[in-house]
Order: sequence, then C-alpha cells, then structure tokens
Amino acid sequence: MIKALLLGSIGVVSETSEIQRQSYNAAFREVGLAWDWDAETYKELLVAVGGKERLSLLSRATTGQLDAETIDTIHTRKTEIACDRVLKEKPPLRHGVAPLLRYTKKHGLKSGFVTSTYRPNIDAIINAHTDVFDHYPFDVVISKTDVAAGKPAPDCYVEALRQLDLEPSEVVAVEDTAASAVAASRAGLKVIATPGAFAAGQDFFMADLVVPALGNDTRVADDVMAFLAAMR
Repeated sequence: MIKALLLGSIGVVSETSEIQRQSYNAAFREVGLAWDWDAETYKELLVAVGGKERLSLLSRATTGQLDAETIDTIHTRKTEIACDRVLKEKPPLRHGVAPLLRYTKKHGLKSGFVTSTYRPNIDAIINAHTDVFDHYPFDVVISKTDVAAGKPAPDCYVEALRQLDLEPSEVVAVEDTAASAVAASRAGLKVIATPGAFAAGQDFFMADLVVPALGNDTRVADDVMAFLAAMR
C-alpha cells in the first residue's frame, strides 16, 4: 500500500532549466570563459545529473581546460545567480503539483523532495512558493550533500526511505528526467515520469507511468489519480 509520494527533482516542481542555462552562461562570462550553452547543448548535458558533473563532462570534451577549483567557482556562482532569479521571478509551479500535494495530505500520505541538486536550489524554489509549500510541507528533503552518490545512483531514495522508515513498495516517486527515473527504480520504487521541457525525447523505459503533466491547476490528472489509487 502506498504511504508516501516523493517529488524527485526541481524540474518536477517548476520549469527552471532555462534559468539554470542562462545562469551558467553568466557565470562563464564572469570567469572569462568563452562558453555559451545554447538550449540544444544544455538539453544534451541534462543527461548528466548534477551541475558539476555537466561541467566536468563538457570540460573533458573540450580538452579538459577546467580544473576542479574553476568548476567549483563556476558552479557556486551559477547557483547564486539562478537562486536569485528564482526568488525574484517566481517561475510557476508545473501543472498538477499543488493538487498532487493536496492529494497526499487528503489521503494521509507522507511527501518528500528527493533531489541530486544542492540545498540552495531547493530552498529557492520552496521559498518562491510559500503559499503552497507552507501549506503542504515536505516530511523529508534530500539534497546532493546528504548522500555519497547522486542520481542515477539510488542513494538519495534509499536515504529518504530510511528517514521515513518505509519500504520501497510503499513509495511512489515522480521524476522529470530519464536518469533520475532510473535512480528511483533502482531503489525499488514505482515511478511516474513527467518529462520536463529539456528532457523531451529521453527514454523513460524505467518509469511505470509517463504523463505530460501531473494535472491542471486544480486537479490531479485522471491517469495519475488512477495509478495512485491502484496502489492504495
């Protein structure tokens, strides 16, 4: 029986990939690096989960010109720029997120935010939407620094299960990229995939249900509702 629903990525909650892409480019300029990630490049890089991993991947592909210290500097500055923009611009929640959290509360389910990103990114999106997250607070929040390995390793979900004291069969994860869906599946969870704008075309073979959106602004999508109800 389902006892918890875990939202697995920032991109499940809100479309911030374009803000992240532009923030990387701003950070590149600040350190004098002649890189400019266009939308197609960033889409390809999203196959790697985690900003530092993307920077390392592209650095190796361009003769390894970034050392670890430079990668840390760029990533830290990118995070500062992006979080500031999220707080100021308040990008909207994806359709169905608020109703889904309302569903968890109505049915006595625990909820969580289980990501491979750093805590400032999580706090920024939560603080940008206090009208929702103050009303439906998460029972567990896992960030990159809470585990040894990020997604697609299952560590973050294993840690969430430990903190919630639940079995994998009692939990459903919602993910927006294929690599993140793999992480949840490897931990033994059922997976609902709702691909983000930059994840269109990825192979969500590990997901149990793939939907374009979790619902609309007032209710959960019928197929998501049926999937959750079947596990209750």
